Amino acid sequence: MSQKLMRDPRGFTLLEIIVVLAVISALVSIVSPVVFRYIDDAKQVQAQTDVQKIAQAIDQMYKDTGRWAFFKDATDKATYTSGTDAALLTTTLACTGGAGACDTLAPTDSTTGALWKLSTALTDNVSDQVIFNTPFGSALKRYALTGGKAWRGPYLEHNPLVDPWGRSYLVNIANADPAKEGFTTQQWVIAISAGSNGTLETEPTQLLSAGPTSTGDDIIARVK
Repeated sequence: MSQKLMRDPRGFTLLEIIVVLAVISALVSIVSPVVFRYIDDAKQVQAQTDVQKIAQAIDQMYKDTGRWAFFKDATDKATYTSGTDAALLTTTLACTGGAGACDTLAPTDSTTGALWKLSTALTDNVSDQVIFNTPFGSALKRYALTGGKAWRGPYLEHNPLVDPWGRSYLVNIANADPAKEGFTTQQWVIAISAGSNGTLETEPTQLLSAGPTSTGDDIIARVK
């Protein structure tokens, strides 16, 4: 004859419940930091990959066209004009030649706008320049599609609209001023994610001779 297991009708005792909860709590305290570290590491890697792809796309466009991705006036092949040409590129699609304020997902400028000029700089989006060839949202301003200096994009498979922390990627494209080509005072052009704190801490106008250096938890890739 088989014997049936007898279950204590009283269920778990308070002591047993406390022990179980203590074990679970101990396991969570051990595992959680590891899990969060892996998640943070994955975000860092994704952001670094994205800014590198953006930088490479803009650089390749320059190699093809002989022009940096910011000219508003298609007849102006060589001169950056402050106030009429884009000073920033952003991954936010809503910005098509508007003021920097058009980027509602832009990170915070730790210099209150003095360096990155997020609220005042003329901004175009990355897609306009390197994916669709519609600078400032206009096919009338497109780069040449024929000849030795033709636009041969798209240069990105897709536009990474936001970084892993939900903010736009930016490129300080104004520093590609053609008037500075070949000079040691020429400045780096940097593709950047503001990192987990959402604040731009990197100096965007670092000199070419010094090399670009990120500050804080910013993640950068050099365009040139």
